Amino acid sequence: MTTLVSARTHGGNPWKLMREHGLTRRQILDFSLDVNPLGFPEIVRSAILDHVEDLARYPDPDALALREAIANYHQVPWDTILPGNGSAELIPLVTRLRPGATVLVVVPTFTEYAWAAEQDGATVVSHPLDEACGFQPDGSAEGWAERLRGVDLVFLCNPNNPTGVALSTDDLLWVADRCRARGCLLVVDEAYVEFTDRPQDITVLPEAPRHDHLIVLRSLTKPFAVPGLRLGYLVASGSLVERLRAMQQPWPLNTFAITVGTELLKQEDYLARSQQLLRALRPAAVGALAAIPGLKPFPTAANFALCRIERPTITSDQLTQRLAGQGLLIRNCDSVPGLEPGRFIRLAIRRPEENERLYTALREALRHAG
Repeated sequence: MTTLVSARTHGGNPWKLMREHGLTRRQILDFSLDVNPLGFPEIVRSAILDHVEDLARYPDPDALALREAIANYHQVPWDTILPGNGSAELIPLVTRLRPGATVLVVVPTFTEYAWAAEQDGATVVSHPLDEACGFQPDGSAEGWAERLRGVDLVFLCNPNNPTGVALSTDDLLWVADRCRARGCLLVVDEAYVEFTDRPQDITVLPEAPRHDHLIVLRSLTKPFAVPGLRLGYLVASGSLVERLRAMQQPWPLNTFAITVGTELLKQEDYLARSQQLLRALRPAAVGALAAIPGLKPFPTAANFALCRIERPTITSDQLTQRLAGQGLLIRNCDSVPGLEPGRFIRLAIRRPEENERLYTALREALRHAG
């Protein structure tokens, strides 16, 4: 049987699917990839073509134009921003700040946090969330006081991947205060915040430059649908950014990542249209998934939905394989701690006609599973 996902691949592998099933790129719909359903803005093509000649020289090691564009977008100082080659580079940089630390990860969540911490000799402590409560975190003072005992570093994803649960700004700042009192560094991953209805109500990014105990991670590849560029950034105090930059490779970003990223941040109308589209697509998608016998979607604030497979006669891996044969890639969540193996998948929300193709395939696969 073809393995479509490796231990550290965050979703399906369309390249492998094309090779092994003889499919073309246009025959594959990737619902394991949670990016903007609008596709990337047209400015991406022209920005790349206009800067082809820049391939003859090294990229700016400081990515200053990009940092200034991000600073202007968020209204924060440019020296509190550190771009990187996606979260896959930035997360391990953060864990190096406290090697051998005790790291708290609230699960289920993005698996890269625990992996990166373990590479630096950290002890990872997992706090599992209750499925019966929709994977909502317990916000009690007593609960957090117990969780933070002996902890040096905390990772929270907001909205959380793969559950889609989002905490408010006030709730996160409440947690940040308790981390500060305990001497913990809090890392909030806001990779999906632009997909929510009101990002300003859940972000803590404006606070990060003013505190040495708070780091916020952001993505440009997800909201602008350019995952092939590998482009993310973090916002933190100037002193933390300086320490992190010293651990980074000399040229963390290629020429096109810097150029395209700088232009993307000017596309405010594109982001507004994206949020408007998702406001309509999200409830429709969750409702359609809930109407499929044998599938239970969870409420979501992001551009994906976590679903439990309630047919005991088919596993998440089997369902993933069946849909792959039809050119449909979905996220098998077997590798996500805190979720029952064999029972969970995550589905991106795409355009209506693409979503309908997925619903039809899911309905048939689950019906045939009995």
